Order: sequence, then structure tokens, then C-alpha cells
Amino acid sequence: MKTTFHLFFSYFCNKINIEGMTGNRLYKFEKLCSRTMINNMFHGGKSAICYPLRAVFSVTDKESTPAQFLITVPKKKIRKAVNRVLLRRRIREAYRLNRNLLIPCLEDNDCSLKIAFVYLSDEIVDYGVVNEKMQALMNKISGMVSKDRSQGDVTQAEP
Repeated sequence: MKTTFHLFFSYFCNKINIEGMTGNRLYKFEKLCSRTMINNMFHGGKSAICYPLRAVFSVTDKESTPAQFLITVPKKKIRKAVNRVLLRRRIREAYRLNRNLLIPCLEDNDCSLKIAFVYLSDEIVDYGVVNEKMQALMNKISGMVSKDRSQGDVTQAEP
């Protein structure tokens, strides 16, 4: 028997799918949490770099969520937790505002994307730099996805 929560959640997910993601809000189901998916992505996914960001991603067949993401700022690079949180917020905001560069490509190619953003620099950069690099990264990823799907590479790329 489905509870009220399950009914609401299924209704909510159906309403928001790809058509409803025109707003800028980030939803809980867009966060990548599955440990097995994360391991598979890092072991068998593709990579793109626009310094100070690196994106590791894997393309899968179409799912209910067009794109799921995670952000990691290594403790080895940025020692203070306050600064790591600051960079995480900046990267999340840049992704939130620029994901519309990626979603239409995923719709056209009928696929889903799992993506991890890794911060590479030792220094804290301004939001403007992060936003600019995120735009370049999204354009690079959408080009790689389109190219792979047109060549018939449906699932994942080489490690």
C-alpha cells in the first residue's frame, strides 16, 4: 500500500521530469548519492577539464532524471572546511544556473548523465571564474555526449 508520501513523491517526480526543470531550482533527486554509481562513474567514465574544474561523467540510457551531479573539493588542496564549503557553494550555484546548456542535449540524444565536479586548484577563485569555467565545461560535455551518441556509443566510454 502506497503512503501519502509515496503518492506525492511520484506525482512530484512526474511533474518535474525534464519538462518541469525549466526553473533554476535544484531538486533532491538531482544529487548523485549512490555509491555504486559513483564508483562506476569514476572507474569507467569520461573526463573533461576546464581549470580549476574537472568533470568526470558517464552517459546512460534515459532515466527519470536527465542529470545527476556531485561536487567534491579535496581536503588535500583546500585545508580549511570553511573554504571548501564556500567553493562547493560556488560550484553548485554555477551548475544550477548553467545546467540548461546541458539538458537540451540530453533530451535530443535520449540519454541521462551522471556527473562529478572535482575542484583542482590550490587557491580559492572568485565566483565569476567558476561560472565562466562551468559554462565552458557544460558546452564541452554536451559536445562530447552528442558526438558519442551519434557514433552509437550508448553507455559509457573508456576509462
